[in-house]
Amino acid sequence: MIDFDRVLIAGVGLIGGSWALALRRAGYSRPVLGFDPAPQARAALVCGALDGLAPRGLAVPEDVAAGDLVVLAMPVAAMVGFLAHSGRELPPGVVVTDVGSTKRAVTAAWVTRGNDSTGPAFVGGHPMAGTERAGFSAASADLFDAAPYFLVSPPGAALDRVAAAVRMLGADPIVVDAETHDRAVALTSHVPQLVSSTLAALVASRAPALPAGPGLATMTRLAASPWSVWADVLETNADRVAPALDELIGALEAVRQAVSSGNLEPVAQMFDEAVDACRVPGWRA
Repeated sequence: MIDFDRVLIAGVGLIGGSWALALRRAGYSRPVLGFDPAPQARAALVCGALDGLAPRGLAVPEDVAAGDLVVLAMPVAAMVGFLAHSGRELPPGVVVTDVGSTKRAVTAAWVTRGNDSTGPAFVGGHPMAGTERAGFSAASADLFDAAPYFLVSPPGAALDRVAAAVRMLGADPIVVDAETHDRAVALTSHVPQLVSSTLAALVASRAPALPAGPGLATMTRLAASPWSVWADVLETNADRVAPALDELIGALEAVRQAVSSGNLEPVAQMFDEAVDACRVPGWRA
C-alpha cells in the first residue's frame, strides 16, 4: 500500500481515469479526488473511481495538503504552466508527478522554480500505455499492467514513493533522465503516431471508397488519436522528433530505391531484421 493520504488527479481522461481505476482495483481506500471541467469526468465519480470531483482543470494550492500525491494528467502545456506558476506554492510534504509524453519541458518548469528540500517534491512520469481513444470512457483499471513507466527524478524518498504507486498500478517503473526519455520516445512513440496519421490521411485522399484489410486498420489505429493530445507533445519534443523522422525517411528511401531497381535483397534483409525485432521482450501489441 502506498503511503499517500490522498491522491488528487488533475485531468480525469484516459490516463488520469485509469490511474483512479487502477488504484481502486489495487485496494487503495483513501480519498481519490479529481479536477476536470469535462462533463464526461463525472462518470468517474458515479462509478466510484473518485470520491470527489471539482469542476476545475487544475488543483490549486489551497486544495492540496501535506501527504497528498498530485497527478498531473492534462496536456503538456497545462502541466508546464502549473509547475512553473503554482507548483512551488504547494505545502511541504506534497509530491507532484505527471504523465506527460515529453519530460524535458515539464521537468525544466519545476527546476526554474528553485529547489527547496523542505518544500514539495516533483517526480516526472510517463506511462508507456494508452490507446487512440480519449476521455474517461476509454480509461481502464488494467491499462498499466506490465507497462514500462518512466520516472524522471533524482534518487530520494519522493522517487521511491512514486515508484511504489506505479507498481500499485501494475506498471514497471524505469528511472531515466529527461534527455534520454525524450530522445527514445521520439522514435518509439511520436514517430509512429505521425506515420499512422500520415498514412491514414494519404489513403483517405487517394482511395477513400475502396475496402481495405486488417493491415491498414492496424497501421492506422493511432490515427484516431486527436490533435489536441499531440500538439503539445510535438511542440515540446520537435528537436528530437525531426531527426527521428529523418532516420525513418532515409530508411524508406532505401526501400524505395530497392523496389524501384528490382533488387529486393535489401528489402528481404530488412524484413528478417523486422521479424527479429518484433520478438524483443517488452514490445507491446
